This record gives sequence, C-alpha cells and structure tokens, in this order.
Amino acid sequence: MATSGQYKTKIDRLTKKIAEKGPSLGPEKRRVLGKKLKRLQRARRVALAMEKRRADQGKSAKAAAAPPAG
Repeated sequence: MATSGQYKTKIDRLTKKIAEKGPSLGPEKRRVLGKKLKRLQRARRVALAMEKRRADQGKSAKAAAAPPAG
C-alpha cells in the first residue's frame, strides 16, 4: 500500500489537471476524473489511519517491552 504522502502528490496533480482543463473537458471525462479524485482521497485517508495505527502500536509495544522503573 502506498503512503499518504504518495497519495497526496497524486491528488495534488489531479486537482491541478482538473482545475486547468475542467471547462474544456466533456461531462464523461469530468465525471471519470472526479471519481478518480474521490477514490484517491479515500485511499489517502485510509493510509493515514493505517500509519497512525502502526505508530500507536509501535509506541505501546515499546512501553510494554520496557522494564518497569522502580
């Protein structure tokens, strides 16, 4: 799975493309690009959640492995 940063780059590129070519595109193509953008945005949200979960699990594992102070 790609990282959220990679998705962010793709999203930025696609939004720029839609903004530049939007008015000249036909309705079919505009709808396809809109769907693609929404799909990428959702994938990025999922990737962010997975990264956060992975980071939290790493923290809890380190805390559990550390010997109690005292």
